[in-house]
Amino acid sequence: MIREGDLLRCLRSFIFIFVLQSFAVQAADLRAQWLNSGQILYKLSPGVYVNNQSQFSLVDGAQSVKTGSVIPLPILSVRNNEVLLDTSALSKNKIDTLLSLALKVVLTTSSRQIVDSSALQYAGILDELYYYDGHDLGGSCDVSKCGLKLWAPTAQRVRVFLFPDTATALDQAQILNLQHSDNGTWSLDLPLSFKEFYYLYEVQVYQPSTDRIETQLVVDPYSKSLSVNSTLSQLVDLQGNAFMPAGWQNMRKPNLSTLKESVLYELHIRDFSVEDDSIPADLRGTYLAFTQKNSRGMRHLKSLADAGLTHIHLLPFNDFGSVNEDKSLWENYQSESLNLQEPQSVLGGIRHSDPFNWGYDPVLYMVPEGSYAIRAEGAERALEVRSMVQALNQTGLRVVQDVVFNHTYENASHPLSVFDKIVPGYYYRLNDLGQYQKSSCCYDTASEHRMMEKLMIDSLVHWAKTYKLDGFRFDLMSFHSRTTMEKIRQTLRSLTLAKDGVDGSKLLLYGEGWSFGSFFGKAPTESMTLENSYGTDYGFFNDRLRDAVRGGTTNSVEKSDQGFATGLFFDFNKEPANRNTPTNLDDQKYKLLHLGDVIKAGLAGNLRDYLFKEQWGSMVRAGDLRFRNSPVAVASQALETINYVSAHDGYGLWDAVQAKAPFYTSGRTPSLASLEDRQRMHHLALAIPLLGQGIPFVESGTELLRSKNGDQDSYDSGDFFNRIDWSGTTNHWGEGLPPAWKNIDDWSFWQPRLLEPALRATPSAIAKTNEYFKALLRLRKSSALFHLNSLNEISHQVSFIDNDHQAMPGLIAMHLQNTQEALLVFFNASREARDFAHPLLQQNWALHPLFDEKIDPALSEVNLISGKITLPGRSTVVLKLRPSMKRPR
Repeated sequence: MIREGDLLRCLRSFIFIFVLQSFAVQAADLRAQWLNSGQILYKLSPGVYVNNQSQFSLVDGAQSVKTGSVIPLPILSVRNNEVLLDTSALSKNKIDTLLSLALKVVLTTSSRQIVDSSALQYAGILDELYYYDGHDLGGSCDVSKCGLKLWAPTAQRVRVFLFPDTATALDQAQILNLQHSDNGTWSLDLPLSFKEFYYLYEVQVYQPSTDRIETQLVVDPYSKSLSVNSTLSQLVDLQGNAFMPAGWQNMRKPNLSTLKESVLYELHIRDFSVEDDSIPADLRGTYLAFTQKNSRGMRHLKSLADAGLTHIHLLPFNDFGSVNEDKSLWENYQSESLNLQEPQSVLGGIRHSDPFNWGYDPVLYMVPEGSYAIRAEGAERALEVRSMVQALNQTGLRVVQDVVFNHTYENASHPLSVFDKIVPGYYYRLNDLGQYQKSSCCYDTASEHRMMEKLMIDSLVHWAKTYKLDGFRFDLMSFHSRTTMEKIRQTLRSLTLAKDGVDGSKLLLYGEGWSFGSFFGKAPTESMTLENSYGTDYGFFNDRLRDAVRGGTTNSVEKSDQGFATGLFFDFNKEPANRNTPTNLDDQKYKLLHLGDVIKAGLAGNLRDYLFKEQWGSMVRAGDLRFRNSPVAVASQALETINYVSAHDGYGLWDAVQAKAPFYTSGRTPSLASLEDRQRMHHLALAIPLLGQGIPFVESGTELLRSKNGDQDSYDSGDFFNRIDWSGTTNHWGEGLPPAWKNIDDWSFWQPRLLEPALRATPSAIAKTNEYFKALLRLRKSSALFHLNSLNEISHQVSFIDNDHQAMPGLIAMHLQNTQEALLVFFNASREARDFAHPLLQQNWALHPLFDEKIDPALSEVNLISGKITLPGRSTVVLKLRPSMKRPR
């Protein structure tokens, strides 16, 4: 008998040895693309040319060209180094046979001397002839039977190894053949007695990475349940009560009248509980930590939900490869040290064996990650995720899943590769030479291929229905086409409570639309980018507003460059590290005025066709405004805009403020910006996305002045740099230099700041910021004026009055009015108090009762006299028109 751990090591050792042997073999060229049933496109090797003696053929690479079967390929056209070949004479049955061979296109002379040859990329022909639209891929069981179905159209043979448990040895597994269908699927019906058995497929298929027929064991790409570390798939019935918490089937969702009411809060599962000692130690860092309703973390989330937070966005929790799920092998660092270098130094030695990673390393798309589970073996994970979702829903919070379909962790025959062991090359984006594209970080998937697109759709429907999720955040959407994303949207929107147990109209869909990547490079107008987002009904992260508010970008080289909320012009830091800040104050003033225009567009939902008066006094369409040589506003409705000032990647807001606020600046009195100065910058920055149109997005802990000690990219920085103290005792600033593997070039910048006692946040400052944030949530929740969506609504109900006479740098005055109420919202970025006059101020305004001097004591300085208001320095001021004096515009 072999125990699970031994089986794991056995399989991985087998795969490791196999990989070493495989990669000693030359990988095949893949310069030929079988485009469709009638055409192959062949790219000639350098220096090879076609003449009237040239002959192209299809041959089995395992046979000799001179003695084996040869299928002639007539030439249709030749253009430069590309030759289009004719395959229209081949029948479907013949193509079925050919696809299972080590097939090559060869170029020979009339005497059959090989001049050039290449294996083939099959995506085109597979999409045309072998697309499978069924909903039964994978292994599953119901009340009467179990079944397996795998799409593997190029395989020669598929068998399944069945294990009653994870302790069963490989040589004791029951082995059965799957039956092949002409649609490319392999299937097997099984009696119900196989329920909860584990299994592996054995796939015999031509592998271009080794240029030979390989026989490999692999888990199911449609796995719904797994053993530890994804070594075995499992046959389960997830609709059975065994994997549902009590009350799951009748669970009611938190009230949400419309998606316009949404406010998002981004959270990593380990970050939530790893430091919370009010949670039992064995539950910290797990799904079940969220079920501890009296813990500090859950009480905090409940207070935010009561104030107006609607959704928790959880970083990826599908199966990923960067954390070992065997917790007995974990090493961790959670100590404290007076030596700032020590924490990152220790973490650097254990970073590949510690329990932390953001999780953007997908292995399988339909199974919960096991490192977050108390019981990672089998379908207990499903029960734990459902319990987490249920607990958050009962707290008043809906749940969004972060999904990563643009790449996988490994490919080819590597240990955690799955898709390439079944249909080699198909699921990935290859260039014309057959090389894997890696513009994401890893191996770019090809969602333009129909079965990869189907995998995405099937996965999302599975998560929505099986785990009752409330939305999806898509990583790097530019790696997918608008067409693919539209299919996803239509499918998810079609889900209904009656039919599917899910209200598709209430599913939030949003993501990153940055203009780069392997798909964008070849089809920029089709790529799902921010610039192409108009009318998609997806939310896009608004980096224009983020960078205008903060200054600089998320790149570390611009960490100290100031923006609207962080002191540009009014409190210049004179920092030598600045890269994009003019030293001349007049130039800073005009830059600040421009940033104000960018922010106004964002406050109006970043609508492309919204009209307002820009800094020079002319009416401008927001989509014609430029920022970093790109259009500012791109949305057709406010729901297409996610307004934010920090997220998990890049510096958190507090660390950004620490980098940008004056630090012993010559000529400033005092030379060091105080803790209160920094806190007011933080508050001002946080208020802007919360009081604009669109969907506000907040990084977890921002309301607690959360710090990662200047870490620009904490994806692999351990619990130490990512933890959150829900008690508000500390924000962990000054506890360690950020990890050298990402930040060593910035140590000289951060070290004096981390050592400066005056920059440490006090419990009082943390508590005030938390209350300030909750006041913003209550304010937003209280008024329909913060939940507008269409261009017509926003154009008629939102205007900016600060530029009616002459633009004032660092001041935004936003007027909101409908038939029920009127509000004036001021964002004042100046260090000192300032006056602003306008005829509207002659009406009977007062501080909003939800946002007055009890929330910010500085608001006691607000003075309204004869059409003029005094605004405190670095403040957000919200006025409400008293009903008796309300007038139409």
